Amino acid sequence: MRRLAGIDFFDLDHTLIAGSSAVTFLLKGIRRGVFPVAAAVFVPLFYVRYRLGLINPEAETWSFSVLRGQSRSVLEEVAREGFEDLRTRIFPEARALVAARRAEGRDVVLATSSIEIAVRPLAQELGIGEVIASALEFDGDRCTGRFVEPPLLNQRKKHRVLEYLREREVSPDGCAFYTDSISDLPLLEAVGEPVAVNPDPRLRRLARSHNWPVMRFRL
Repeated sequence: MRRLAGIDFFDLDHTLIAGSSAVTFLLKGIRRGVFPVAAAVFVPLFYVRYRLGLINPEAETWSFSVLRGQSRSVLEEVAREGFEDLRTRIFPEARALVAARRAEGRDVVLATSSIEIAVRPLAQELGIGEVIASALEFDGDRCTGRFVEPPLLNQRKKHRVLEYLREREVSPDGCAFYTDSISDLPLLEAVGEPVAVNPDPRLRRLARSHNWPVMRFRL
């Protein structure tokens, strides 16, 4: 089947890599003494709520006080150190798929709710030049502990990706989106080629009912 000209969008956690990039970033910062140990309590709670689909990006108060006052260079250093762990958790099948799409001449974009500064090194490793992610706010060189806008969860990821496509005059009908999470359903329904990768139970059931492709990646 001939594919329409478009873009392949990839979620990150549990789709391209095993585990959570944000958790890796914060735990690496705690071990280095950059972030307070109290962050170790916040991170698992947030992660569980996210995996269960219990987070409403519009209702939450979005701030990351543990990052307040940190310089951009320090956060980038933590991200590079975290990347050394993330590199070992890239699914071989995911790496091969991204490479194959790029070899076909398709543009590949990372579309994740994770923190942009934490995932940029991994995107570069995979040859992905464009990253749509949750951006931290900086006042000069210092992080304010806030996000530029609420993290890209649920509808927010969809709206941001569609905005990205409008700016480039690309139809979503010719685009693919690969993700593991039911929280990404709005974007899955907006593109012409929705693909479930290592799907959670609810997404697995939905993908089967819609005859969406289901892929399983393993380390």
